[in-house]
Amino acid sequence: MALRTRREKPVEELTDKQLRQRLARSQKTIDDLPTAADGSQAERKAALARGTAAAQEVPQLRAELKRRERYKHHRELETKMARGAIERTREVLSPGVIEGFQRLGQDVGLKLDVKKLGADERGIVLKLWSSVHAGDASIEERTEFEALVEKAADRPGVFAQRREEAATRKRLAEAKEEAHLVRLPRRTKYEEPGAVVLPRVVFAWLQQAKGNDWSVSDVGALAVLLSAFEERRSLVDGAVFEERDGETVLAARGPLAKLAFERRINPHIAYSVGSTGWVDLGPGLKRLAANGWVDVRELAGGRVEIRLGERARELQGQEKT
Repeated sequence: MALRTRREKPVEELTDKQLRQRLARSQKTIDDLPTAADGSQAERKAALARGTAAAQEVPQLRAELKRRERYKHHRELETKMARGAIERTREVLSPGVIEGFQRLGQDVGLKLDVKKLGADERGIVLKLWSSVHAGDASIEERTEFEALVEKAADRPGVFAQRREEAATRKRLAEAKEEAHLVRLPRRTKYEEPGAVVLPRVVFAWLQQAKGNDWSVSDVGALAVLLSAFEERRSLVDGAVFEERDGETVLAARGPLAKLAFERRINPHIAYSVGSTGWVDLGPGLKRLAANGWVDVRELAGGRVEIRLGERARELQGQEKT
């Protein structure tokens, strides 16, 4: 029987499936080598030739298979590492961003998930936060800020709901206040020249005060200043009344932060045992100015001028009528 030969593809050109099939065939050729008693001498010779060729080919086939498996494993590992790097880039945030969103969540009273915002959105909301907090943001900026915060909190419409609830509480408080005023007794006023009558609003502010926006010392400071302007007698240390273009001005030397009522009526607790209190006039004047009671101007040369504000002038006009 003549030996049939066929031209085999080079190992490098085989597919993975063909490579395994060829390796299995070569291994079977080796395993099926005939013994001395099997077949004719020519058949045994041909089988031996095929077995020899297979024995030479098997190591090459196995080496190629292992090379391909190593290459495949290497590519899979690279792919996993690349995907892992991308995921880590998305998830790992700088401590500053995390801390910023924690403080923002405390400020707006919401639990925020920073991962619900993209990198650009995180930058925008933190940038807008300061202007919104200070009240300087435009309507568009506030709308954008609230939309991003609501997205991070997964609470759509929460700011609109809060505004509606606040408006409802305000209406209820106003109705309650009106009912309270109706029940108050009507009193006859006995006033002597020089008396100053404070409007009820200064007491209402004490009921509504939060933090350091209005205090008992502010009520006292307001009463003293209105009385001082009424009688043209200064109780502010180093300050005197002057007339400027028909307007009464309380003028003082030194920075605003150093202004104080005279020590005899405003003893500092640190220097007076058993003191009945102390008014920090500098910050107090700023609060009075913010509420329209006085107009405070710091001029060049360390000079401070205090005038009556719009509220105080309105009050004077009401008393004269």
